[in-house]
Amino acid sequence: DMGHYSLWPVFQEFDLDAPVAVESTPSHVCTIDDGVSRKIHNDYAFPFACTIRFKFTAKGDRPALDLFWHDGGMKPSTPQEAEEDNRELPAEGMMFVGDKGKILAGFLCQDPQIIPERKARAFEAARDTVVSDARDRRARTAAWIEAFRTGKPSYGDFLLAGPISEAFNLGAVSLRLGGRRLIWDAANMKVTNVPEANKYLDRECREGWELT
Repeated sequence: DMGHYSLWPVFQEFDLDAPVAVESTPSHVCTIDDGVSRKIHNDYAFPFACTIRFKFTAKGDRPALDLFWHDGGMKPSTPQEAEEDNRELPAEGMMFVGDKGKILAGFLCQDPQIIPERKARAFEAARDTVVSDARDRRARTAAWIEAFRTGKPSYGDFLLAGPISEAFNLGAVSLRLGGRRLIWDAANMKVTNVPEANKYLDRECREGWELT
């Protein structure tokens, strides 16, 4: 299963800020009580599997978009474009769904491929420039070394982690509440539609362990 850090290039390429809404579908387990199957309430651990939907508003020339996360072995349905090539979705990876088609890529968006193959061939035949991949392993390594040498922030600058951390912390709150849909006011750092969700946004630290 993928770690959410795999979405780092997605947040950077699409210039995503904090989401405006989050909703989730966690898996659950049951126990047998007096011969009847009953759902076990879980508000203390991540589910075995889940899906999370993050909604982002438009920004600049980019329209609003939704980001869907699947884990625990859950995958999206195989799109018709992949069926045309008689292929299945891999165990982990990315799928970009646009107005004009779909692209499949690897764990870190590497090796992107337009599907179906006939559309990929048409695209390659039509373009007259070579598109380089800034996420190439050698390029990432070179940028990492350059950051050490010059102090210039790299593609993995820790300060860029804010939006993705905020998004997945909200996803965790939604899961803890059994999949509730949360409307997020990023400016005021507050869930506006489910007041009880806000108590999970921070914690009271023990004396001597306060955050300052």
